[in-house]
Amino acid sequence: QVNDKVVSKLAKTKSIATRSTGYDHIDLEACRQKGILVSNIPTYGVETVAEHTLSLMLAISRRIFESLEKTRKGDFSNDDITGFQLKDKTLGIIGCGKIGKRVAELAKIFGMKVLAYDVFKDEGAAKKIGYQYVDFETLLKEADFITLHANLTKENYHLLNKAAFQKMKEGVVIINTARGSLIDLQAFVEYLKLGKIKAAGIDVLEEESEEKEEIKLLYENKLNKEQLQKLLADHILTEFEDQNKNVIITPHNAFNSREALAEILETAAKNILGFVNDNPINIVK
Repeated sequence: QVNDKVVSKLAKTKSIATRSTGYDHIDLEACRQKGILVSNIPTYGVETVAEHTLSLMLAISRRIFESLEKTRKGDFSNDDITGFQLKDKTLGIIGCGKIGKRVAELAKIFGMKVLAYDVFKDEGAAKKIGYQYVDFETLLKEADFITLHANLTKENYHLLNKAAFQKMKEGVVIINTARGSLIDLQAFVEYLKLGKIKAAGIDVLEEESEEKEEIKLLYENKLNKEQLQKLLADHILTEFEDQNKNVIITPHNAFNSREALAEILETAAKNILGFVNDNPINIVK
């Protein structure tokens, strides 16, 4: 964390280049007061994340993991692993920025109908790619698949909550490669158990940092009631994955490709060179 205490000790620093899109780990106000420019990676891994999203959808629809498990056990029967095709299904994209648009393009190749919900509409892209903007409630009611590609803000925290799940189709499939806290995890697990949510492909959990450091945190007694509830829901979800093959969890890996990592390094280097050459770029305002 580059907080105000850290910034106060940076006597000669003029620029901070973070190798991430998010910058909530940096105290921007403290940097402004010291005249330190902060640059970030505005976008990266569009193709990588979009492909991971479609991979999760295909793994669920074609029951890939169940098939692998059977053949590894020497069982080549296929009567209990019948899947379904993506063609003619409706995909609802929440957050239709660069990644959302690329997911829409890939989904159209598979013959899907694509609906999108976003505060900022790009009608030109919608016409070119072939998707339709709808309101949030319409998307929830009509989508067979719902995939999240929105940034996390105070306004959309727990965007998919109990009220949202109640409005969805019976047997909806949820995909999240964006931010864990876009989903109310406790409500999510509840509707998975009820069967309202047929399947899920999850790359981000709400309390990832707590889960990774849970033993340390428990010993330090730093978890409040809400954090404990979220952590418990995380564990229930991962246990649910073990017992139910319709839940796929990947370890925050949607961004992780050689190409995306190279893009991060290249952009960070350009940010540093830009500052050195008195032409700063990708400055966080």
